[in-house]
Amino acid sequence: MYAHAVNILLAAFLLFAVQPLLGRYILPRYGGAPGVWTVALLFFQVALLAGYAYAHVLTRLARPRVQGMVHGLLVLAGLAFLPIIPRASVPGDAPTLEILWLLLGTIGLPFVMLAATSPLLQFWLGDASRTPRVYRLYAVSNLGSLFALLGNPFLLEPWIGLGAQAWGWSAGYALFALATLFVAWRPGGSVAGAPRGDPPGGLTRVLWVALAGCGVWMLMAVTNRMTLNIAPTPFLWVLPLGLYLLSFVIGFSGRRWYRRGLLLPGMALAVVLFSVAASGGVEIGPVARVVMFAAALLTVCLVLHGELYRLRPDTTRLTGFYLAIAGGGALGGLCVGVIAPRVFPIYWEYEIGQVLCVTAVLGALALDPSSRLRGLKPRWAWAGIALLLLLWIDVYATGMRGELRFTLESRRSFFGVTRVAEDNGVRTLVHGTTNHGMQFTDERAGRATTYFGAGSGVGRVLGRAAPPRRVGIVGLGAGTMAVYGREGDVYRFYELDADVVQLARGHFSYLEDSAAEIEIITGDGRLLLRDEAEQQFDVLILDAFSSGAVPVHLLTLEAFEIYARHLAGNAVVCVNITNHNLDLRPVVAGAARANNWQWAFVDDDGDPAEGTLHSRWAVLSSNLARHGFEPDATEYDQPAWTDDFSNLFRILK
Repeated sequence: MYAHAVNILLAAFLLFAVQPLLGRYILPRYGGAPGVWTVALLFFQVALLAGYAYAHVLTRLARPRVQGMVHGLLVLAGLAFLPIIPRASVPGDAPTLEILWLLLGTIGLPFVMLAATSPLLQFWLGDASRTPRVYRLYAVSNLGSLFALLGNPFLLEPWIGLGAQAWGWSAGYALFALATLFVAWRPGGSVAGAPRGDPPGGLTRVLWVALAGCGVWMLMAVTNRMTLNIAPTPFLWVLPLGLYLLSFVIGFSGRRWYRRGLLLPGMALAVVLFSVAASGGVEIGPVARVVMFAAALLTVCLVLHGELYRLRPDTTRLTGFYLAIAGGGALGGLCVGVIAPRVFPIYWEYEIGQVLCVTAVLGALALDPSSRLRGLKPRWAWAGIALLLLLWIDVYATGMRGELRFTLESRRSFFGVTRVAEDNGVRTLVHGTTNHGMQFTDERAGRATTYFGAGSGVGRVLGRAAPPRRVGIVGLGAGTMAVYGREGDVYRFYELDADVVQLARGHFSYLEDSAAEIEIITGDGRLLLRDEAEQQFDVLILDAFSSGAVPVHLLTLEAFEIYARHLAGNAVVCVNITNHNLDLRPVVAGAARANNWQWAFVDDDGDPAEGTLHSRWAVLSSNLARHGFEPDATEYDQPAWTDDFSNLFRILK
C-alpha cells in the first residue's frame, strides 16, 4: 500500500503543479484576461474526466496484468510531450478553443495518465484487499495536489523562472514513469469470492454528479470574482483551488472529520460571506475580501465533499464513483467556463451556484436515513423548502435588477463584463468593478475626467507637448485622452476587447469630437506593437493597470524593449499606475533603469466635482527636464520583471 500511496502522491503533485505553470505561459498571449484561468480550469477538469474514464474502462475490460501493461506503456508514451513548453502562437478570434487546443498539444496525454493513476491504483489495491481504507488514498492524492499548489506561489514563482520550472516538472514526470512501471508490473488480483455491496440507486448516482459539479461550479465562480477584482495571478488561482482540494482531503479522511452540526450552520454563514465579499458597493480591502471568499468557499466545499464521501460505494465500484465525480466536475466547469459567458450578461453564475449548492445538499440530506429530512411528511414541508429556495432566487434576482438599473448597455466577452451606466448626468464605462472612463452629458462633455485631468501626469504631458504629435495609447477605455488631441495630431489606440471599442464609440463622444486623427487597433497592445513597423511615437501611454486585473506581460523588460523601438527622439512614456491593491512604482522604475531612462511619479488628488479622480502616473524619458519633470532618485531593491519572472507579493499594498 505504501508504494501505491507514494506513486499517487507524486502523480497528484505533478498533476496540479503543471496547472499554474502552463497558466503563466499562456496568460500573456491573451492580454492577462481572467477568462484564461477559467478556460484552463475547464481543460484540466475535462482532462481529469478523460483520465478517470480511461481508468474505469480499463478495469472493466482487461485483466489486472493487462491493465498494468497498458497503463505502463501509455505513461511512457507521455514522455514524448516533454518538455512541457507551449509552442509559440498568435491569438485569433476564438480564444477559448485556441487555449484548449494549445493545452491539449502541450500536456494532453501526460495529464490524462497522471489523472488516471489515483483511481487505477486504488482499484488495484482495493481489488486485492477489499479494504474500505482504500478511499483514504483519495485524500492522499488531493494532499499531493495541495502541496503542489501551495509550493507554486510561495516557493517556485518568486524565485524560479518559467523555463526552469518546466524542465523540473518534466524531470518529475520521468521519475513518475519509472515509479508507475514498478507498481504496474504487479497490479494485484481480485480476492476470490469477496462480497459485493448493493449497487447504488439512480438518485445516489445523480447526487455524486451534482455534489461534485456544484463544488467545481463554486470554485470557478469564486476564481472568476477574485481574479477579476484583484489580479489574474497564479496566487489567486491557486488559493481557491487549494481550498477546494483541502476540502477533499478532509472529507475523504474518514467520517469523523465531517460534522454536520458544525458545518451546515457554517454553510449558511458562508452564503452571507459570499454575498458581502462579492458586493462592489461594500468598502472592503483586498486582503479582507480574499479571506471572506476563501472561508466561504472552504465551508461550502467541506459540506459538498463530506456528503459525497458519505454516499461512496464499496471498492468494487470505486472507479465508477470517481468517474461520476470527474463528470460532475467537468459539467460544472463547462457551465461556468463556456456556457455562462454566452448566456449571462453579467457574472450571475456566482449567485446561481449558491442556490445549486444548497439544493444539492438538501437532496443528499433527504436520502440519508439519519437525517430529519428523510421521508419528511406531509408534502407541504417539501413545498416549504422549495418556496424558500424560490424566495432566495427572487432576492438575488432583485439584486441583479438593481445592478442593471442604471445600465444603458452591458456586454460580456472572454475578457469579462463591460457596461455603460448613466446616473445624475454622468455616463460611466465600468469593467467588472473598475471605472474605465466617464463623461458628463451636459456642456462639460469635453472635459478630461477620471485619471486624465489636467493635473495628472498624462494631462501635464499632453497639455505641454506641441503638435503635431504621434501619440500611442495602450488601453482605450471611454477614449477620454482623445480630448487632448489637436489639429495635426495622430492618436493611435490599442484596445484588447472589441466590445470596449463599440461601447466607447456608441456611448461616448470623446473619439468623435477630437481634433486629432483617431486610429483604433483591436488586439493585445504588446503583440500588436511587436509586429508593427516603427511608429515613431512622441508620447506612448500605457493605461491598462488601474483595474484589479493587471496584465503583467505589459510591464516586463521584454515589453519595454518593444515600446522603446516605437519611440521618436526625446519621446516620453506615461504609465498609469493608479491601483488600489498594487504599488507598481518599483516595477516601472526597474524597467526605466534597464532602458537608461529617467523616471518621475506624479500624484494628483483629483476633484470629484470636476469628474477627476486620484491618480498616480509614472513619466519616463531619457531627459525628463525637457518635459517639465524632475527625475525621481529613489532606489528600489526589487528586480525588474521579465517574461520569465515576476513577483506580485512584493508589491502588494
